[in-house]
Amino acid sequence: MKTELLIERFEEMILADKNLSLKTIEAYKSDIKNFLSYSDYEINADKNVIQNYIEFMKERKIKQTSIMRAVSTLRQFFSFLQAENIITDNPTSNLKLKLKNKPLPKVLSETEMQLLLSYFDSNRNLKLKAMLHILYGSGLRVSELISLNIDSIIQDEETNRYIILIRGKGDKERIVPINNIAISVIKEYLSTRLEKFKLSKFLFPSTSKTGHITRQGFAKLLKEVAVDAGIPKNKISPHVIRHAFATHLLSHGADLLSIQKLLGHKDISTTQIYTHVSNEKIKDLVSNNPNLSKLKIK
Repeated sequence: MKTELLIERFEEMILADKNLSLKTIEAYKSDIKNFLSYSDYEINADKNVIQNYIEFMKERKIKQTSIMRAVSTLRQFFSFLQAENIITDNPTSNLKLKLKNKPLPKVLSETEMQLLLSYFDSNRNLKLKAMLHILYGSGLRVSELISLNIDSIIQDEETNRYIILIRGKGDKERIVPINNIAISVIKEYLSTRLEKFKLSKFLFPSTSKTGHITRQGFAKLLKEVAVDAGIPKNKISPHVIRHAFATHLLSHGADLLSIQKLLGHKDISTTQIYTHVSNEKIKDLVSNNPNLSKLKIK
């Protein structure tokens, strides 16, 4: 059977079985075609060929995340070929992927976050203040934050508490709670919106093509405020605030499954990085405090 037809059948299979975006499907197809080009379109490749391909990608300095995705794609592709009786053995079944440890995410301490939030006590940039309170109070992705609709913030009639309805990756919806301080800031900000934005559906509108503030614009404003608040600009980004949200929740006793749901992670293994961040912080504390030297961190 021709290779092109096999790829088409694989595409049909994952479209039927998995809730993936067209962009992700195209990435899968690209991964397969890149591998087949490397292996001279040999469908019956053995494990050594795939292992050599991984080394080839490393030598080309392809990002670790891209290598991991490519290997995941090949695992699924060869499993499909085996299920279709096109190959007898799956060369990826016992494949060992040796990659460098992923660097731990940058995280602001709770003191630094309070320093950043308190900066707005004397600064009247209510839009940025509202964005920061939502980001740190809910752990949204920056893409979710900048494109928030006003009607995404909903008040529960029974409890009077507020929630945010998020449509995240893969068009999946999730609900995250938002605290009263953030709601108070949002209301104050909305009362001062420019007349030209009064009818906008976006919570943070702008004159950009999208109709809302851009991620680049928000990141730039955040760095400027961080410097004024006494935090180095290379230590701050919207994603760092999301990391701070998760890490600080974990350090205060929140369970990993709850944090996974709040962040919208598909796989809990993605969320587990925050356990390592917390452990690293505890290790630093122990090493700098002789009174805690007997505490052991696994």
